[in-house]
Amino acid sequence: MYKEVLAKITTHQELSEEEIFALITAINEGTVSDVQIAGFQVALLMKGASLHEISHIARAMRANCVPLKPNVTEEMMDTCGTGGGLSTFNISTATAIVAAASGIKIAKHGSGSIASLSGSADVLEALGVNIHLKPSHVEHMIEEIGIAFLYAPLFHPVMGKVLPPEQDLGIKTIFYSIIGPLINPAFAPRHLLGVYKPDLLDTVTYVAKELGYTNAMFVHGLDGLDEVSLIGKTRINHLQNGIVNTFEISPEDVGLNRCSLGEIKTGTPSENAQTINGVFARKIMGAKRDTILLNAACALVVGGKADSIKMGITLAGELIDSGAALKKLQDLKQMSNSFEAMA
Repeated sequence: MYKEVLAKITTHQELSEEEIFALITAINEGTVSDVQIAGFQVALLMKGASLHEISHIARAMRANCVPLKPNVTEEMMDTCGTGGGLSTFNISTATAIVAAASGIKIAKHGSGSIASLSGSADVLEALGVNIHLKPSHVEHMIEEIGIAFLYAPLFHPVMGKVLPPEQDLGIKTIFYSIIGPLINPAFAPRHLLGVYKPDLLDTVTYVAKELGYTNAMFVHGLDGLDEVSLIGKTRINHLQNGIVNTFEISPEDVGLNRCSLGEIKTGTPSENAQTINGVFARKIMGAKRDTILLNAACALVVGGKADSIKMGITLAGELIDSGAALKKLQDLKQMSNSFEAMA
């Protein structure tokens, strides 16, 4: 099977859904070697994956993950982005907590840092959150407190097998730049997803639509951020019920002041944890608070809690000022560390 797949890729033929599912399943089962995985990654990178191939890979990765099925009636949401943009503090992680404080069920997918100082897993650990949880524990947290962190290596065995060859080769493939954020193991159909390259924005939107996302914003800060940008303009693809509306916003359009990258740049996980705690405790104002408000506002629109980004900014501010966001962070920390007796 592997040789046939590689032969097709190296002659620039498109792989079928059946071929892709067979290969991803074989990787999951351990019947494909690291050398073969590396060969597949390089060949696909050189050929260029088609939209159909990317969609098939995403479906196959979902089919080979450890699935999560919390008993909730409302649609869940994720705020996992592609990473790889200009390095800011962990805005999407703070956004997830604010969104959860509004009552949206959050299945926050993510991992440790690959390219920056602090990934979502890194900052959550620095905040005191236990990220190494059983599937049943994660499900229970989403049911009881409305938020849990889904540590990607625990739920995606295939990712654990494609990353080492990718790191050894020093290449960045679609597995992390496109596929990773789209394969939430809880299959959350709502998403605020930051994209680090403008030419990937429509690709990610297309694949998400093919996967059945119901309401999602795919955002790219035109200054190079994989977040809704407080530095300059952001291009947004808003997918709702199969229809994509594309527009651009600037901070001043929604009543916020622009900032410099230096004001929101990343620090170490510990420093970023202090930033998030400081904003939630109302001890840090200015650009750091505003960039959380802006991104949380978009999440609140996606989650159906706000009718506009301006309205979302107001609601996000109320959730922080009332202490609701800080309380949700405390709930996340407390419950994630409460499972030893239940193991």
